[in-house]
Amino acid sequence: MKRFFSFKNLPIFFQNTKLSTVAFLLLVSSVMSVIFAMLFNITFGLIWLAIVIIGLVFSAQAFKEVSEDAQEYLSGLGYRIARSEQEALIRMPIGIILLNQDKKIDWINPYMQAYLDKRDVLGLELSELDNKLALEIDNYADASETNTITWQGRQFSLFVQQNLRVIYLMDISEYAAITKKYEDHQLFSGLISVDNYEEVTDGMSESETSTLRTYVTRALSDWALEHHIYIRRLNTLHYVMFGYQSALQEAEEDKFSVLKDIREATVQQNSPVTLSVGIAYDDTDINKLAKMAQTNLDLALGRGGDQVVVKSEKAAARFYGGASNPMEKRTRVRARMVSQTIAELMEQADNIMIVGHAMPDLDAVGSGLGVWRMAQTKNKPAFLVLDEKHVYSDIQLLLAELRKKPAEFVAPGSNIDDSIVDEARALKLVRDNTLLVLVDHAKASISGAPQLLERLANRVVVIDHHRLAEQGLDEKPLMSYIEPYASSTSELVVELLQYQDQSHAPITKLESTAMLGGIQIDTKNFTLRTGSRTFDAASYLRANGADSNLIQSFMKEKFSDFKSRSHLVNLAEIHEGNAIAVGDNKDIYSGLLTAQAADELLQISGVYASFVITKRQDGRVGISARSTGERNVQRTMEALGGGGHLSNAATQIANVTTEEAKQQLLNIIAEQSED
Repeated sequence: MKRFFSFKNLPIFFQNTKLSTVAFLLLVSSVMSVIFAMLFNITFGLIWLAIVIIGLVFSAQAFKEVSEDAQEYLSGLGYRIARSEQEALIRMPIGIILLNQDKKIDWINPYMQAYLDKRDVLGLELSELDNKLALEIDNYADASETNTITWQGRQFSLFVQQNLRVIYLMDISEYAAITKKYEDHQLFSGLISVDNYEEVTDGMSESETSTLRTYVTRALSDWALEHHIYIRRLNTLHYVMFGYQSALQEAEEDKFSVLKDIREATVQQNSPVTLSVGIAYDDTDINKLAKMAQTNLDLALGRGGDQVVVKSEKAAARFYGGASNPMEKRTRVRARMVSQTIAELMEQADNIMIVGHAMPDLDAVGSGLGVWRMAQTKNKPAFLVLDEKHVYSDIQLLLAELRKKPAEFVAPGSNIDDSIVDEARALKLVRDNTLLVLVDHAKASISGAPQLLERLANRVVVIDHHRLAEQGLDEKPLMSYIEPYASSTSELVVELLQYQDQSHAPITKLESTAMLGGIQIDTKNFTLRTGSRTFDAASYLRANGADSNLIQSFMKEKFSDFKSRSHLVNLAEIHEGNAIAVGDNKDIYSGLLTAQAADELLQISGVYASFVITKRQDGRVGISARSTGERNVQRTMEALGGGGHLSNAATQIANVTTEEAKQQLLNIIAEQSED
């Protein structure tokens, strides 16, 4: 009985809730109508009963047919959907690989099989199927999005569904080719400047000048034609070029060999010409490209010229060339104009703040004293911002000498003692129109007063002799006097100072001594990076009382420091002309000792570059690099986050040991030796 009244034994339309409700209401209404008909008239009621029974029979049959048709339709639709899913899984243009729990192949669809020829792959591990594909899948196994890989000479979009152990591969080679074609046909803009044309052609005859100009233009044109680049001469010193991204890539692979070709060819003719190039790309606005190309050219010139800077707004700069020492091309006219401009900015200022780099050396402090003296000639209050808790022994001795009380009356503007302040005091002395002068550095990251620089970012003057770095200052300075060929910042400041009236506030003996000491330190006693202007500056300082004996007294060191430096030199190993010394990771060395050890290693026969790696007081690892000029240590240090000169550079690396830093250095040297 229970089985008879089971829901499943009911007619099919009663198994549908909505149809069974309609049938029940129809049955109730029919019964009620028959009852009312019987009460009204028995004969009519019997006739009505017969009609209702016939109607209910036809209704039940109709309900049954409708329900069966719907059921048949749904069953057919479900089958078609399931079949289409199976067909799609088999025929869709996406490769599918199913793995079992042992990471062996359980199944692949026919689309994937087409890339494996007719090889039986079931039961194989991915590494047995294709080791390169297995490595790519392992690399992106945990990725939350699709990634592009290259396999069998084609490009695929890869996604791994870890929970189901399913691998999806979609061939996107056609779309990748379209994307690459679009990228290859994006425009780049470039500006070329002849660095030293006026200096080289000075004294040449008109025919010799014309020959040189024609050679440079022809060499550039031939090179541009070879790389499918359009180039046009704007004037005697400048060229403009345009091309597609693919052409730029070819030129970068070529390392812009035209710079080396022109330099070497003109050197043989005793008229050495170098070029600087700024290139911008990755922007559809031609005006923005042109503006950025000029910015990149300025960066190349600021780094000493003879190099190419390739940079977009979104990508870091790439440097090519810069393998030669920058040539002396500053004129006294430019020095006089810069001196006048800085003097005008000082006269307009309420007061002047002078800042060197962190842990300043004698060049930074000496040039700072020179700028302070320049402010005194304009009767302007100036302050040398210095953290006296973090200075080397030579600076401590200099400051002690500066603070000695004079025995007799001295000229106005000689009381430097009250003008040496720390950053906290300097911040309190800042006024609405304070001028900030940065000496011996042009990078915010190494400034001796970073908070002061941040506050006065739009009121900055830079005087420096280091090659300009990509990451310099956040805002453009009011005045930037960066001459990479100069021996030192002190040399630049001496020249600027000579164009100021010092009659009422003359330079003092101690200031002259400090600046001469800065020149000696940076030139290694006039043996490196010296030019005629260097000796002119030194002569001027000696004429104003600079004391060589006093400089030597500043340079004296403790016996413990001498032993530490000798120990570092003793640790050196020579690799293909590179002397590398690595201090123990537990031993702390000052930057000065590290630099001095690098200088000493350069004196070894057969050594062209030296690198000394030590642990610093702040926990970072410092690397001091020196070279004879035949190797560019600036590029090496820049690759490690630092910078400097072609022959004198350094960097600091955080969160590494000295041995790890050495390995990074060796990797960079190996990469650059392949260029």
